[in-house]
Amino acid sequence: MEPLNPTLVDLSEELDKLGYKVVSHGDHICVRLPLFSSVRVRLAGDRFRFSAQFGPFGRSGGLLVTSGIAAGAVGVTAFMLGVVPLTLVAGFLGVVALAHDACRFVITEGALTRLQQLVATPKLLGGSGRAESRQIRATK
Repeated sequence: MEPLNPTLVDLSEELDKLGYKVVSHGDHICVRLPLFSSVRVRLAGDRFRFSAQFGPFGRSGGLLVTSGIAAGAVGVTAFMLGVVPLTLVAGFLGVVALAHDACRFVITEGALTRLQQLVATPKLLGGSGRAESRQIRATK
């Protein structure tokens, strides 16, 4: 397994100081968020790569799993029992599960934006040499 890049170590320490729950996973760090979601931060060359996770799945995969299970539960219940209260409950739970995914989208997108701001602004990361090399330079 590849050792963690020193730039990611610095970022991890700064995020820890700011109160984030950060876990190192070999070649990347993982910022843990509520509702079983997280943001993975990788360094590819000199660029940061961020990916939102819903448990073990990426955001799109998590949404597909939730949608598939919800649709399958409603379909099986309706096929086996017809339109009965249990079918309506299954439909309601499916909608609640999709709303839960929508909340996770909001949480992970907010975290992604905040992490990008922290990486792009070296002053927030203590002004160290490594942080200055992470600065995104604006062009005219």
